[in-house]
Amino acid sequence: MNFEEVYDKYFARIYNYIRYRVLARDAADDLVSAVFEKVLDKFGSFDPEKAPLEPWLFAIARNTLNDYYRRRKVRGWFSITDREENIASDESVAGAAERSEENAQLLAALKGLSEQERELIALKFTLERTNRDIAAATGLGESNVGVILFRAMKKLKEALGPEKEV
Repeated sequence: MNFEEVYDKYFARIYNYIRYRVLARDAADDLVSAVFEKVLDKFGSFDPEKAPLEPWLFAIARNTLNDYYRRRKVRGWFSITDREENIASDESVAGAAERSEENAQLLAALKGLSEQERELIALKFTLERTNRDIAAATGLGESNVGVILFRAMKKLKEALGPEKEV
């Protein structure tokens, strides 16, 4: 598989993964570009015998995100102001207010999770990866991934209350 094929096949998944973690569209676009620049630079030295392609790509994406947060000294996972751009312009004021309140509740609940828990939730629900794939990408055991995800989802449900569905 050449670089163009890798780009075509994985661009949307990498973009969604980063966009889930960085809600500012411009920053996400820049980070996705940086990921694929790194992939292009390192593509010649990629050895499929050492690691499969997909975990290698997502390791680059994860490291790029870590560098971004380190550079910006971002401690929180989301900025509520970043969510404003996600409100559709044709949405009613009442609908936008309700959505904004739900987003604020979700953001508050997510802040109660560890970085590892947020990372695993992003891999599981944004990229729709299996626990086995997540374990391979993170170096954790498959059962450990399942336990962490179970506990993280339980924390989210408790934080959101019984009427909210995670």
